Amino acid sequence: MVDRIQLGKRSVQVDAVFPLVSGYNFMPQLMAGMVVDRAVGSYDCSVEEMLLHYNLQISEDPEFLEKERARMVLEGVVPEDVEFFLRRPVLIEKLKHQMFAAHVEEAFIARKSQLDKVVFSMIRNKNHELVAELFFRLQSGEDSFAGLAPKYSDGREAKSEGQIGPVELRGLNPKLAHFLSTVKPGALNPPVIIDGYGIITLLKERIPARLDEDMQQNILAYLFDEWVKKEVREYFY
Repeated sequence: MVDRIQLGKRSVQVDAVFPLVSGYNFMPQLMAGMVVDRAVGSYDCSVEEMLLHYNLQISEDPEFLEKERARMVLEGVVPEDVEFFLRRPVLIEKLKHQMFAAHVEEAFIARKSQLDKVVFSMIRNKNHELVAELFFRLQSGEDSFAGLAPKYSDGREAKSEGQIGPVELRGLNPKLAHFLSTVKPGALNPPVIIDGYGIITLLKERIPARLDEDMQQNILAYLFDEWVKKEVREYFY
């Protein structure tokens, strides 16, 4: 039984590690890993598939796999489990495709409104009278978002002359995302109040999400993550 493990150049008591796993909130990740390991236990991959997965790392360092094996043993992984952990990323990809590939298009359609991207200009400030004044200055052409946002906007857009995006709608405040999904591109929108802020917006572009290769991988990852959360709840709670 190993009573110490190597972390970098430090040797640490095993008994000291587990309280840290909880204290640093790594327990959810540990539980997720355990349910995934149960699921991929019936899968296998060839040496060729594993080498293909690590092709980039091996091309940069031909000894990459040997170094990974040595690292895992040094950190307490029992030798008979080392090959499993090296193959694990490939096994997970196989599980993802077998379980969820047939559901990608359906999930994409269901979530498309959240996955569309927008490019827009915005000014937000909790002084609603000031926001009203800024709106009239924009409406009259007296000023621009680029001129006003750095001075008056309270959000990250102050550093980008008022512009945000392209950004997925799901990455925005839900109320703001819904508002931007209903307005016309190119029109200056009168101030609205969202979470206490007076907000002026101008939608520049709406970019519909497409089910390309990158999006398919994102949807696969989303379906897999949701499944893992469900399995963790059922297995541990």
